[in-house]
Amino acid sequence: MRIELLAFDSMGVRSMSTFVSTKDVKIHIDPAVSLAPKRYGLPPHPREIDRLIQAGKEIEGKAYRADVIIITHYHYDHHDPGFLIPIEIYRDKVVYIKDPQNNINASQRARAARFIKLIEPVAREIHVAEGSEARFGDTVIRMSSAVPHGPSNKLGYVVEVSVKRGRESFLYTSDVEGPCLDEHVGFILEEKPRILVADGPLTYMLGYRYSMKSLQASIANLKRIIDAGVKEIIVDHHLLRDLKYGSRMAEAVDHASVKGASMKTAAEYMGKPVEQLEALRDKLYEDEPVKEASIPENLRELLEE
Repeated sequence: MRIELLAFDSMGVRSMSTFVSTKDVKIHIDPAVSLAPKRYGLPPHPREIDRLIQAGKEIEGKAYRADVIIITHYHYDHHDPGFLIPIEIYRDKVVYIKDPQNNINASQRARAARFIKLIEPVAREIHVAEGSEARFGDTVIRMSSAVPHGPSNKLGYVVEVSVKRGRESFLYTSDVEGPCLDEHVGFILEEKPRILVADGPLTYMLGYRYSMKSLQASIANLKRIIDAGVKEIIVDHHLLRDLKYGSRMAEAVDHASVKGASMKTAAEYMGKPVEQLEALRDKLYEDEPVKEASIPENLRELLEE
């Protein structure tokens, strides 16, 4: 099994786009990428826009090679209705999507309806992801029931994804903001992956939209997951929007080390330098001043609040 972490926040964009290859099937999870519309009151810096376009091209190229595409929810850093990445990537693909009717908030329900209308003419098959299982040769893909996007369901629900082939196993949490709830951890402990990709706690909003209680629960849950035998944990996405991510996760990282496991960012997993462009946006504007970033017209809706 080969796991390619294509675009993540440690690589300068908002995304968790992941490509999983086995001898039987190629799976692309959440082929999409975006940027924070505003950070420190500033729009994306030109460096970020360049990185966004670069990441979009890489995601598009990989997606054409996929047999299966999975959309875990309808935020623009996890699904793209054609703003940057063309709908053509779905042609002749087996597509699993977050249920567009159940366990979904109003915003994502509207986005889901729009997205389905776009992919229906080109996709080979479209299935609801929640609770689904698909077999391709010796590879088994399992998808969780809907779990909250974070500590509550205000931002809707997401689907976790497990891929297994023989002794090889991988799990993708999507946006659980931790995992901070027992609901998030249940599927992970049930599947017992060797490799876990998690979005991490929302610490850059600590004390505002994310509580210390949720952070402590996330660390405790990561330790539980390590104790259950997960050997490689990639924690990225929400966590990497915080320049202090290392100290936030120190307790969990130390626990992993004691247990013979590892915890790292997506960039580190892929052998790349960590580049927190969003978290450094104010510094980018100081070091490379621009009056106003030029956002291509096709990306303006993608970067709306």
